[in-house]
Amino acid sequence: MLRPVVCMLLVMTLFGCAGLSGEPEIVATVALPMSTPVPKLSAWQPDIANGARIFAERCVDCHGANGGGQGELVLAGSVNPPLDMTDRELVALKSPLEFYQIITEGRIENLMPPWEQALTESERWDLALYSYSLSYDAELLAKGESLWAERCGECDLPAVIAPVFSDAEYAEQLNSQQFGGALTAREAREAAAYLRMTTLEAKSESAPGDALPLGSISGRMAHGTAGGIVPPDTLAQLQYGNAELGFRRIKTSLAADLSFRFDNVPISESYSYVVSAMYQGRLFSRRLPAGATSDITLEVYDLTDDPSQLSVSRIDLFIDAVKLDDLGAGLVITQRIGIRNRSDRLFTSGRRFDDGREAVLLLQFPLGARVMSGDEQGRYVFIEDMDKIPDSIIDTRPVPPGDAHQIVLDYFLPYAGEAMLEQPFNYALEADLSATLRDGLNLVSGQTQLEDSGAVGEVFRLYRGRLEVDSQPRLSLSVAGDPFATSSDDMEIVTSESLGILVALAAGLVAAVLAGAGLIKRRRRQAGGEIERLVADLARLDEAHDKGHINHDLYHHQRRALKARLTQVMTADE
Repeated sequence: MLRPVVCMLLVMTLFGCAGLSGEPEIVATVALPMSTPVPKLSAWQPDIANGARIFAERCVDCHGANGGGQGELVLAGSVNPPLDMTDRELVALKSPLEFYQIITEGRIENLMPPWEQALTESERWDLALYSYSLSYDAELLAKGESLWAERCGECDLPAVIAPVFSDAEYAEQLNSQQFGGALTAREAREAAAYLRMTTLEAKSESAPGDALPLGSISGRMAHGTAGGIVPPDTLAQLQYGNAELGFRRIKTSLAADLSFRFDNVPISESYSYVVSAMYQGRLFSRRLPAGATSDITLEVYDLTDDPSQLSVSRIDLFIDAVKLDDLGAGLVITQRIGIRNRSDRLFTSGRRFDDGREAVLLLQFPLGARVMSGDEQGRYVFIEDMDKIPDSIIDTRPVPPGDAHQIVLDYFLPYAGEAMLEQPFNYALEADLSATLRDGLNLVSGQTQLEDSGAVGEVFRLYRGRLEVDSQPRLSLSVAGDPFATSSDDMEIVTSESLGILVALAAGLVAAVLAGAGLIKRRRRQAGGEIERLVADLARLDEAHDKGHINHDLYHHQRRALKARLTQVMTADE
């Protein structure tokens, strides 16, 4: 389904990504092992608050506080990473029954013990359903609730959903039986998640907020589009809580001046708070800064699909030189691209892939580059190794008014004394350009005068310029020099396993440059800083492997190298 979408995107139409309908219905059946006790639904009501307590007491050392699989034992290398229970796409294909079976029987090969003797049957079900709910977030549940209210507002909420059905299976049944097949697969899963969570929240003996001081959270809704009107029946919603205790959602109506106020809200530094509202079928949300309880503005916008309102406002490059055992000499480049939306509307194509994500922006990688970017929580669609189609990335996030929208690309560019960085854009270039290069590399542009802004750390220099290209917008830079001969860092041939660390370091340096740091150290001098970076690299590597973005053998090579370095640093620190 991707190729025709890509072809149309490349000719700037963005018309052809709509989800398809008319596919045959699938009736899912689940074969149950005879040894598995399935609860009688008439008397069964799991308590996910109790499940949260058990999870916090017994599971976080391996699974991590949020269920992402990065607990202390995993980060220390004592056990292999378990299932990422925050991965929505992965969890939706499994059923709570499967979670219950794993909890009951254990996974000895992964050093997970069976809990059949330590926990009662009821406690195991509580833990299974709480763990299953960790893949739900505020946006998903809000969308599901909106769909249910819009399409089935007068319908009774279902009883407890049978644990033998995964969310994917239940979504298919729900769409067929309740909505006549009118929902997309993604919408059906959103509605299914909302309904399951609603039934799970029905019994909550200890909901988020018990024994905490109560306060109020207030603000107002504003329409950011000239002439736009917020309907008087719009509801504001607040979600609060954390992964350990779960989340609670409350709603309130807007006052005549569009203000809202949530009273009797538990206030805790360990909680996150998200204010949201549905407007024109789209969820607008804002995560509150720490400590913010008043004067909060939640802005909504009308929509536009006019690409002429977009321009590239910033390009930041971090360019390092490496020699890879399989690719040879080359440049590892991290590129941050800022997009400006000059309108006062939210830009989006309105065209969707089959999974419900929108095809919003198309950006090409430079000619000849090898893509090294990873996926950011399902945000991007990558186009690679397709005949006569350049490697590209499709961003699925709508672009709000202003300059806040950013995209980060990582890639490898072959290098043999010189290289051309040629990158076409679909939007006008009205961009501030910055490039941080390793010593020994020279940068030349026929498009702008680059000013040397001085040293960055020990072996890098920063250059700045300004691009103004309206017709056939393209970034064109020439890189030359011999960084391997002049490097004071003893540049050696490195393996592909080390590339992830280099890319992570590059991203960190670019972020620091953007933040206005004066001097950036390429090699962190304090052991604590390097330990923190290595742990983060391990987490990113595990996430990439769990999502299938990295070869299995390469993953293990990289992980061994990172763990060896982490052990070395920690031993030296001690």
